[in-house]
Amino acid sequence: MSDKKRTPVNHNKPQNTQNAKYKRKSYIQDVSQEKSNIWLLLPIILSMSVLPFITKLKEYNTHLSDYSWFTYNDEYTDLFLLYKQKFFLIITFAMAFILISKFFINRKELNFSYIFIPLGIYALLALLSSLFSEYRKFSFSGIHEHFESIFVLFGYCLLVYYATVYVKTERDFEIITNCFVVSIIVMGLLALSQYLGKDFFRTKMGLSLIFPEKYMNHLDLISFKFEKGRVYLTLYNPNYVGSYVALAVPFLIILALLIRKKFWKLVLYILAIAGMFIALIGSESKTGIIALIATAVLGIIIFSKKLIKYFYFSIPALLFAVCTVILYNRANDNILAEQLKKAVNFSKTEVSLQDIKTLDDEVVITYKNNNIHIKFFTFDDGYAYFEITDDDNNNIPLQQIEGYLSFTVKDDRFPEFEIGATEYEEDLCFYVTIDGHEWYFTNQTDDGTYYMINLYGKLDKIVTAPSAVFTGYERYASGRGYIWSRTIPLLRKYIILGSGADTFQLVFPMQDYVNRYNFGYYDQIITKPHNMYLQIGVQTGVLSLLAFLIFYAIYFISSLRLYIKGHYKSFYSQVGVAIFLSTFCYMVVGIANDSILAVAPIFWAMMGLGICANIKAKKCIKEEMSLSKSDTETKLAAN
Repeated sequence: MSDKKRTPVNHNKPQNTQNAKYKRKSYIQDVSQEKSNIWLLLPIILSMSVLPFITKLKEYNTHLSDYSWFTYNDEYTDLFLLYKQKFFLIITFAMAFILISKFFINRKELNFSYIFIPLGIYALLALLSSLFSEYRKFSFSGIHEHFESIFVLFGYCLLVYYATVYVKTERDFEIITNCFVVSIIVMGLLALSQYLGKDFFRTKMGLSLIFPEKYMNHLDLISFKFEKGRVYLTLYNPNYVGSYVALAVPFLIILALLIRKKFWKLVLYILAIAGMFIALIGSESKTGIIALIATAVLGIIIFSKKLIKYFYFSIPALLFAVCTVILYNRANDNILAEQLKKAVNFSKTEVSLQDIKTLDDEVVITYKNNNIHIKFFTFDDGYAYFEITDDDNNNIPLQQIEGYLSFTVKDDRFPEFEIGATEYEEDLCFYVTIDGHEWYFTNQTDDGTYYMINLYGKLDKIVTAPSAVFTGYERYASGRGYIWSRTIPLLRKYIILGSGADTFQLVFPMQDYVNRYNFGYYDQIITKPHNMYLQIGVQTGVLSLLAFLIFYAIYFISSLRLYIKGHYKSFYSQVGVAIFLSTFCYMVVGIANDSILAVAPIFWAMMGLGICANIKAKKCIKEEMSLSKSDTETKLAAN
């Protein structure tokens, strides 16, 4: 009797094991039955793997010459962004057409998730900001040196949604991933050529690819903005190499560690990683280095269980990485250490020239807390004279320079000041030399008030812009502190609706000439805030910034909860955690870099892929856990 009771138990053990195996096989078969459609994946592949390479000279009209802070010349050329914009807009309209067609054919297959709500709010507020913008024309066309119009912003949001609809199988992810890895390897080779001072784009073949034929007979006139040995890739500026590396390196490292099906893939990942580190070092992007360090910390938290379990591998690997960094740093005159020191160095800046006011009846210059008042008088016979006083209306002594209507200020409060009359375009004006820099002014204007003559020869009033947070620390982060300190006060004006897509340079206080001079921006047109979050807050509104942050926070929290459990057996969880760390790294870089068309589409495409991977990884992890529970129950029953 007892033997008969034992028989069913022994018989059930292999039966349960077979059921467990069958469940695992049936799930894989169900997934693989969905076929990949590479044509539908093309918008994602093109955005991630082709668009960053598009580089071609294009002449265009800025339509900015009417602004006092811009040059008289409206004709400019672009190498890195304008054709990228055109290419991405084609991708955007293609995605819109495909999704609209699908809606009318089979709307049931369209996805909806609560994570799309804040994304939709962000897109809506971006549109409303652009529609009601004072600079609507630029919002809909894109602006000089940026070209991130409202249609481009829509394209970013559409790319996220499109990926969740049409990326369905492991094969889809593999196709997109393989294309991206190949493109990274090519970027790495380009980085190597630039780092070694053999920039491909400086060769005759490279020049012929990016310059129209009419320029090829004048190659001697072509000059490059960046010095030899500096890596800029095809991304407009070395700063954005840091953004590209932030998306590529964590993705590649995680894939190399977790996906070990094929040796040749591991070799490709290692080559791609090496190329990206060359790009990062050659670009001198401090932001990229800091972002990778922050991402490494998050990675250690997520993989803590694995790292402890395989300590005999993780500890030597960590020591090897640290030693490699230290040796490289020493071999290159402590370049990494110096860059990190600059990044964390908060030192207060004291300036001598504090303010210049161009008033109705005088020019007032504040130098080391002392004011000098200058009035300029002219007569019909061309004779001119100055009245120069201090705050107490005392005359400040002058010494005339022999043979000129110029004077040296003989007052210790204003050392080496020189003031003199001159002409500009047949109109009388005067200059003031302060610390070796000449400032030009005139009151020979229609309203008779005082104006500054800027470096473009245009009359303008000097405005002292309000500042916040980084006041006194304007030189922080290679001068970003100045831009941030003058951008933050703008947020109060753009809480609900922003100034409009791609309009930052139109609302930034360009007439803050004194501080622009003090902090190295006098001869530069500030086209971007060097902070993705300030960029969004000003251009599409603070509410849209909150919507964007909520969108990412939902993804971040769901990813952290999913992957911190340590289940990486399924392909989707492996790709998902790689995308999670890459997008996090990009968000960290966004603190000191803006959104730029050369890199941003990769981030938004990854967000769509990450959301899709999380959904599928969650199902796989649940099945793994249920199978593991079933196996445990079977073993207990057998015992």
